[in-house]
Amino acid sequence: MGKSFRDIADDARAQWTDDAVVVNDAAARVFSAEVDLHAELGAELLRLRSARRLTQPELQRLSGVQQAEISRIERGVGNPTLATLEKLTHALGGRLVLVDSDGSA
Repeated sequence: MGKSFRDIADDARAQWTDDAVVVNDAAARVFSAEVDLHAELGAELLRLRSARRLTQPELQRLSGVQQAEISRIERGVGNPTLATLEKLTHALGGRLVLVDSDGSA
């Protein structure tokens, strides 16, 4: 039986320089934070849509954003543009606001 992916990755990582490990770890933290933000955005879109008792197709009709893109955003796997977020926000009767990480505006 062959090696698992994890074994192969660990073998490769063992040969990295200290600098390569530092860069990889930093990149992994940034990627993880971005994934978390996408998930949070998707959950908020789903919450707002559900609160207004709209289906994804209904939100598509109101916003002009494809239902498949709405689904991707809600699942945290989409990467919406500002224009897309503005269309969705407007259709939901909301507004985009930047807040501190503690939740204050």
